[in-house]
Amino acid sequence: MSWLALLLVPLALYAAYKLVGVALKLVLAVVVVVAVYWWAAPQLGWPTVSDLVYVFGPDFDGRRIEEVADPSRLVGEAAGRVTDRVVDEVVERSGFAQPEDDRFDEVELPLPEAAPEADPDPPHTPDPPP
Repeated sequence: MSWLALLLVPLALYAAYKLVGVALKLVLAVVVVVAVYWWAAPQLGWPTVSDLVYVFGPDFDGRRIEEVADPSRLVGEAAGRVTDRVVDEVVERSGFAQPEDDRFDEVELPLPEAAPEADPDPPHTPDPPP
């Protein structure tokens, strides 16, 4: 290593340390501004954070963030978006033909017969008196 590299490595480490500090301060400042707006907007008659996310944020099919984050609907929606769409896309891209009828839904497989279990604890008979 040259002497120039020996000088640049500590300088780069110091600059990275300062950059992380500045980035952390910026994130904290954004959090404080959003928290103050969240508290003050309803009192001043301004649009709430939810309204701003609804207007300027991602498309949630015309629903508010509260409706999207409803725990009772999350599981069904996630399952519908992930599994159904992924499976349909994989089948479509692979070229596998899907059956036209639903024969596979009607097939009932025979269950194996269960062997009768031996009684692990037979009834206790009292000993005869002596």
